[in-house]
Amino acid sequence: MNLDTLNIEPATRNFPLLADPSNYRACDLDLGTLPERRAYWINLYRTHFPGLIEEAVNVELHEGHDRDEATARAASATATFFAYLDSLALVKQGPDEPHLDILTIGRRRERILREHHFADPYRLVKERENATALLALPALLRELDAMPVDTDQARAQRELVLIQGTFAGNIFDVGAAQTLALFKAGKIDFHQTRAKLTPRPWRIDHFDQWLYRLRSGPAHRAAVLFVDNAGCDIVLGMIPFARALLERSTQVILAANTTPSLNDITAPELAAMIDQIAAWDPVIGEAAQAGRLEVIASGCGTPLIDLTQVSPELCDAVDQKEVDLVVLEGMGRAVESNLHVDLTCDVMNLALVKDPDVAMHIGGQMYDQVMRFEAR
Repeated sequence: MNLDTLNIEPATRNFPLLADPSNYRACDLDLGTLPERRAYWINLYRTHFPGLIEEAVNVELHEGHDRDEATARAASATATFFAYLDSLALVKQGPDEPHLDILTIGRRRERILREHHFADPYRLVKERENATALLALPALLRELDAMPVDTDQARAQRELVLIQGTFAGNIFDVGAAQTLALFKAGKIDFHQTRAKLTPRPWRIDHFDQWLYRLRSGPAHRAAVLFVDNAGCDIVLGMIPFARALLERSTQVILAANTTPSLNDITAPELAAMIDQIAAWDPVIGEAAQAGRLEVIASGCGTPLIDLTQVSPELCDAVDQKEVDLVVLEGMGRAVESNLHVDLTCDVMNLALVKDPDVAMHIGGQMYDQVMRFEAR
């Protein structure tokens, strides 16, 4: 597959479980009508891009490309993207102006990177963080398996630890300025982060509704998990969560990006990872062998998701497996987009808030936790 020639959003089908596709909008924040917040996001994208392009050049050098040629492409990509950001600063407010949101800017950034033949700027970072997290996974699964589940209270505590694990893992996000600084300083640690999470109630806290659904209803038939970042996010956060669903006899589809974006894990990377884990974990191994656990490319290529543009393969699997639970994980997928998405099945949004503007948008603060759950 030649990523340089791929469209960033190659799929065009509506996600089958959207309740009202005609009125759906992935992002409810229109930057075109909010000049101060538009200026904030333009500046954030501008200050983040040099570090991204530096990683892109590192990948090129690692693959044996000429330094001068790669540096020239990087300079051209930077100039092109900055010119685009400059044009956004001139957008006028008005009812006839097109909707401008974070997803729009993210798509343009990825398109510019591909046009300059930078397919996966954070590939080396992802590989390193995946390897580190996989070393820690067996001990984490043993910890979870050792937790008692003989009473309602014990089962609730195990569920709480699983959800907290998704929050703690989600801190590995090079797209957020605050956590990127922590990552570069070597201060991101899954277990320490989990231990320091603010206690309940969270900023959005539907944990009790989730427990009620687990106790009062049958196991979900099948779940789609729209996963986020590589490293501890997917390995130590979402893999244990998916494994717990499998133990309840729920089929699981892990939906990952079709094309790379920042440190989001891609479907090919995740499929290879599941093969590794399946070799030693019987729960994952048996589910993968039986087809109850599979990885499917989402059709997306940004940290945010537009559910009117997902892959036909995912849409077909959702229909075939009669999916009745959708989980959107990560700040981009679950808060910056789709926070209030209306689906025809149970829906969960999980995220750790790592940007001050996003925190302000939901009336919270940095490192707030979001767990939305709505049953249908």
